[in-house]
Amino acid sequence: MLACAQTMPSLRPEVTYTNPEGQTLTGSFPDDLQLTEIQNAPLNGVFLANPIDAEGWDVSYDWVVMVDTVTGSMGNNYFELVHRFEENLDYDFIHKGQYKIRLKATFTNGNVTWHYPTEDMDSIVFTLSISGSLLTFPNTFTPNGDGQNDVLKAKEYQSIVEFHAAVFNRWGQRLYQWDDMAEGWDGRYGGNYVRNGAYYLVVNAKGADGTKYRIKKTINVFTHKAIVE
Repeated sequence: MLACAQTMPSLRPEVTYTNPEGQTLTGSFPDDLQLTEIQNAPLNGVFLANPIDAEGWDVSYDWVVMVDTVTGSMGNNYFELVHRFEENLDYDFIHKGQYKIRLKATFTNGNVTWHYPTEDMDSIVFTLSISGSLLTFPNTFTPNGDGQNDVLKAKEYQSIVEFHAAVFNRWGQRLYQWDDMAEGWDGRYGGNYVRNGAYYLVVNAKGADGTKYRIKKTINVFTHKAIVE
């Protein structure tokens, strides 16, 4: 039997989020239950249960990730996405919506059983929101080495979870391709800058809200300053 005065075990959940730019955000329950700013996908979350005073106890964990994808539903349409039983949870948020992360645990020591959360606590340890998607490209860029508009890349983007772009010349020859939103074309082919003129950008991408982007547009390239006679 355990002495009545023995400290009962508990959890102190923590999370580290990593956004598409590689920046990290950390939080701990209950002080940082809600991630107040809407985040872009894909967002990785590493959730730690952090058991305390648990020496000598057997612990079973119960993580659930729930999402409400209905705009304006006031939280009435949550459904379960993931149900896992490890001590820690690693999850990638790739869909638009409002998320709740629930954590429960059962501690056993001989004939004694202790549950987390207790009756006066909520099992929801973290909440966050993933935004809808956006993807646009400029019509012109000037890779002339002046440090401004030197690379052709997305002008605006958020919550893009799949991405592929390529640039072609007027004869259909592919000059460059990239799959990383942070990258782009510097206006060179074979080590040399291309001639001024029109080139063709083709983008295939998918947003966290399910939007599919099929962008085909002409890009005007000015690699050198115009000569005024």
